[in-house]
Amino acid sequence: MPPIENSIITNACKKSAVGMRRIVSVCFAALVSVQATASFALSIDDQRTKYEEAVSAIKRNDINTFKKLKRQLEDYPLYPYLEYRDFTRSLSSAKKSELDTFLDTYSDLPFIGTVRGRYIDTLASKRQWKSLLAFQPNVPRGERYQCQYYYAHSQAGDKALAFSGAKSLYLSGTSVDSACDKLFDVLKKSGKLNNALVLDRMLLAFDKRNRSLMRYLQKQLTGSDAQQGKQVIALYDNPRNVATFSKKSKVTSLNQRLTRLTFERLARTNVSEAVKQFKRTTDGQHFDQYERQEMADYVASRLMSTDKAALEKWRDHWLSQTANQSLLERRFRVALVDDDWKDMSRWLSAMSEKEQDKIKWRYWQARITQEQHGSDAAKEQFTALLGERNFYSVAAAMHLGAPIDIPYQTTSLNIETLQPFRPALSRISELLILDKVSAAKREWQNVLSQADQQEKAMLAAFATDSKWYHLSVQATISGKMWGHLEYRFPVAHRWWFEFFSKERDLPLTTLLALSRQESAFYTNAVSPVGARGLMQLMPATAKETSKKLGFRYLGKSTLSDPGINIRLGSGYLRMLLDQFDENRILAFAAYNAGPHRANKWLKESDGNLDAIAFIEAIPFRETRGYVQNVLMYDIYYRKLLGLPLQFLHDSEMQRRY
Repeated sequence: MPPIENSIITNACKKSAVGMRRIVSVCFAALVSVQATASFALSIDDQRTKYEEAVSAIKRNDINTFKKLKRQLEDYPLYPYLEYRDFTRSLSSAKKSELDTFLDTYSDLPFIGTVRGRYIDTLASKRQWKSLLAFQPNVPRGERYQCQYYYAHSQAGDKALAFSGAKSLYLSGTSVDSACDKLFDVLKKSGKLNNALVLDRMLLAFDKRNRSLMRYLQKQLTGSDAQQGKQVIALYDNPRNVATFSKKSKVTSLNQRLTRLTFERLARTNVSEAVKQFKRTTDGQHFDQYERQEMADYVASRLMSTDKAALEKWRDHWLSQTANQSLLERRFRVALVDDDWKDMSRWLSAMSEKEQDKIKWRYWQARITQEQHGSDAAKEQFTALLGERNFYSVAAAMHLGAPIDIPYQTTSLNIETLQPFRPALSRISELLILDKVSAAKREWQNVLSQADQQEKAMLAAFATDSKWYHLSVQATISGKMWGHLEYRFPVAHRWWFEFFSKERDLPLTTLLALSRQESAFYTNAVSPVGARGLMQLMPATAKETSKKLGFRYLGKSTLSDPGINIRLGSGYLRMLLDQFDENRILAFAAYNAGPHRANKWLKESDGNLDAIAFIEAIPFRETRGYVQNVLMYDIYYRKLLGLPLQFLHDSEMQRRY
């Protein structure tokens, strides 16, 4: 950017932006824009076109065309990405001085770690071990590079460090990167990869339920230990023999570990049998009281839904002695589903003082007081919960008939705070314009990793005003900015949400709340199970919904399009609300876990529960939190849009679940 033009814009911004966050943001955007368009004779559109052409050229190995285009783009914000492609193309022949210069020049870019890793690979392939250690003096990240690092030490003479690292990498219950093969060979030749180490790894594979790795390792055992290896696999295949093994085997550390793993496997496959064998198993290997309790806890966790009196008695005996707060919470939930307030009180009281002091349990203590001693007795307890950004605080307000109070914070953008990040923000802007959302997200995460608390707040403000919705949310999470509702809950893709809000007769705030929970407005989001886009639709659900809506569905790749995703997601939510009589609690639970599960939970509670109790009784932690979050996010969006704050509808509150 010409220095005079830069100065004019900066001074004008400073004069016009006093107390006006929006104007400041626009001014900063102008600085970014001027910087982006400063390339001599090329317009910004021409630069973008030539950048895409350059990337295409190097992908097809047309280096002459790439070089020619690259020279024209030296002032383009994404020029460092061309430099990266060019440099890594010939990384294997790069001199150390050239690498150092490149790493120093682009130290703030997210691809630097990749360059370092590829150079470690290059040095390893050339067997330049001393050079590798000079370049990477500390343990690198990533299993592959750690294998090469420790192997380099074995070749450079530091055997003790190499063996220590090799053992830590070897002891894994899953497969290890093939780069470790040479390192493990060194360990084996030294005599340190012995039967004991192989058996240790077999138990780790047992714990990971990796039978194929267990078989592979068993074949490596020699002498009498080969029989022990066969015993490990035999117990894995038939865990009902655990008590017999425990009684007949010598008490050793390895046998105790094997016994526990086998007993846990038995509990997973036949919990009733595990209860029968518990005493013989724990007696046989002389487990102490702490270990017995842990083993009992493992079994008890699988008895929460039992309806057999003997198993219930065994479970509760051991749970009455446990320190496992998660299990006590689950046991409380069993009493809740049974509508047994005395039992609820018992298990809440069994929790630690620290646990009981959490707002959730203070709320349920107030409910217990209300049930046992009346509303007047519980009023003070409910009142003490008010005024927090929390589901249970809002639920307490509902019980008291009190207004909902949501604490709220604001931040004024200080443009000077963002000056160090101008190059990165320019790159992010260009990446988003070119629809390279994943790359922009990596850049943003890299920026956040370098920012302090104040800078993260400014970045959140800038992202919100730039309509970088997902990036704004990520900044608030990174900066723990829980009170900054405007940045945590941007009104994203407003046109589409408003259109389908009217089309489906759904509140705008509900659609925004659900999408914020599902994807944090990341249009390219893909969940581990394959749900996609803003409203996280499974492709099969999208296809089925499309048929019912009469919309032509063109495949899962289209679900990253906001318009298509919101069209289908809002349609699916509308169908769920129709199915569950406009009850959002049930519809949200069904959206997350499936309609069949929502109906199953409704059947199990059998009309015993009110709305809050039903939500609390949902056995899936993810779904329970999901329903609570979407209900709260709906309130936050109502506050942001100036609408009356509402928690549950009358029909939702009055229904028995």
